[in-house]
Amino acid sequence: MKLRKIILAGVAAILFWQINSFCQSNAPEMNPEIAEMLSTNPPPKGFATRLDYIKSFTSAQTIENAYRLGKISKEEAMLAESINPVSPNDKTPMDTYGEVVDQDGQPVIGAKVRGWLSFEEAEDKEYDTKTDSQGRFKFLGLHGKEFGVSLEKEGYEFNHEIWFADNAKLPDNYLPDPKNPLIFKMWKLRGGEPMSEATIYSHVRWTNNFKRFNLYSSRTDTMETTSTNINDELMVKAIRGSSFTNKGVQYFAWTVTFEITNGGLLVTNDPYPYIAPIEGYQPSVTLDGPTNLVELGRGLHQGFYFKSRGGQIYGRMFIQMMPGRNSASIRLQNYANVTGSRNLEFESNKWIDYQHRKLWTNIWPNEPSR
Repeated sequence: MKLRKIILAGVAAILFWQINSFCQSNAPEMNPEIAEMLSTNPPPKGFATRLDYIKSFTSAQTIENAYRLGKISKEEAMLAESINPVSPNDKTPMDTYGEVVDQDGQPVIGAKVRGWLSFEEAEDKEYDTKTDSQGRFKFLGLHGKEFGVSLEKEGYEFNHEIWFADNAKLPDNYLPDPKNPLIFKMWKLRGGEPMSEATIYSHVRWTNNFKRFNLYSSRTDTMETTSTNINDELMVKAIRGSSFTNKGVQYFAWTVTFEITNGGLLVTNDPYPYIAPIEGYQPSVTLDGPTNLVELGRGLHQGFYFKSRGGQIYGRMFIQMMPGRNSASIRLQNYANVTGSRNLEFESNKWIDYQHRKLWTNIWPNEPSR
């Protein structure tokens, strides 16, 4: 019995030395949980360590076959796929602990989590898992250049455009900690109400004069209004400022003013603008257009809450503007809740067409005759 203990202790010491040597080498760093798993699970016959067995897989197909046959765990399969990246920049550990909550801070259970692992010299890879009873998930044993996630669950919404934002990817200073997971938010849908939806495509010339648009029309070819009804207007004014030159290319400063008659605007960057605030609206908002050489090519992108008709109607809009020589192009997508509610969740089957006057008259309070 004593001899057996000595032998087992010696084997454990050898395994620890080999794994530790691996972690200290030029190979990717290993998560402690993975190292513990490799030292606990016995290797198949013919391999000195579990790690040697994991390193023996030379193709994605052999890894998949071993995983399907139950020879390796999900974590070991991910480690096998990313253990020998080609580029040094692809060796960064991407272990991730996350937690998914809704807008009220409640855990989202059973959400599908897709991890996107990108490399400098290889094709991107995808990994799927689900959140547990605490809304938590983890990806371990991954190495690459960059990692981000997307979420999916019926009855919830995840803003996939977040993928392009910094907070969708692992922060540069992120240290994986199961006790301190990254927080991801999904919106739990409560059900939409009758809403109008309109999209503007137009141009605003560089001038001190306002250009007026109808907030509630669904026809893109008649969005610029000639009506004198002050309840339906979004007014936009774009002014070109002083010019400057960089590397022989001329640029210019510019500003744009948005104004809603008999209402107000509130700037927002909320990825889920589905509950309109009660307060904070301003009659007009003036923004500086980007002059940074990088951002200038993207133009101006800004979200707003708005209210109109003296606060009877709440809505949300997203505006994109691109400066040009003589004018700025504008694209505006607008959603308005015609019931007076602050609920701004849009459902296509509850969309209201401006031309159905009787329907609008039945829903809107004090609807003027047309």
